[in-house]
Amino acid sequence: MNSVIILAGGEGKRLNSQIPKQFIKIDHRRIIDFSINEFKKNKNVDEIILVFPKKFIDSFGKEYKDYKLTHGGKERNHSTQNGLLLCSYKSENVLIHDAARPLISQKLIDDSINLLSKYDAVAPYVDIDDSLIELDTKIKYLDRSKIKSIQTPQSFKKKIFEKVILKSKKGYTDDMSALINHNQNFNVKFFKGNKLNFKITTDIDLHNFKNILKNEK
Repeated sequence: MNSVIILAGGEGKRLNSQIPKQFIKIDHRRIIDFSINEFKKNKNVDEIILVFPKKFIDSFGKEYKDYKLTHGGKERNHSTQNGLLLCSYKSENVLIHDAARPLISQKLIDDSINLLSKYDAVAPYVDIDDSLIELDTKIKYLDRSKIKSIQTPQSFKKKIFEKVILKSKKGYTDDMSALINHNQNFNVKFFKGNKLNFKITTDIDLHNFKNILKNEK
């Protein structure tokens, strides 16, 4: 059994909006709806858990009564913990996805689930095109061929992941880093993702997303 946790617990303060970015409507659909629908279409996904900001559950929760719903925490790992607690006891794998990545594809979902038959944890990455520097006392250029941008869904064998994340107190930027920082001996796989699976963080990202939808019509 495969469970999906969609993290929508953030308030998106870097975006110029009165409501969290995941609830903004575009073409009569909220941003979170795009990823929900993509996971819902996948025959290998058995349940979807949504993690909302606590103060917005009353405002938006009624629209998502067909899904398991919980509230986010102060840090990302707290939101993941809350979502994990709602997963079915029958679940073997858990996929954790950012609600602000609406252009997830069926291929990414399938690749994530299929790779979990061989690995403890998997996550997609994309190459970085820009030159990179490290700003310290001296400016240092970094080898971009060795540096990747990590995306979601980040997927795990549930039994392994819950032992780590349910005990995690430190805040992490993503779920894979929580696992690796706990123990680097897990069998982890990073695989090629898709640049369309970008995260909407700024107004420019939102503009680009709208343009992609417009071009698809």
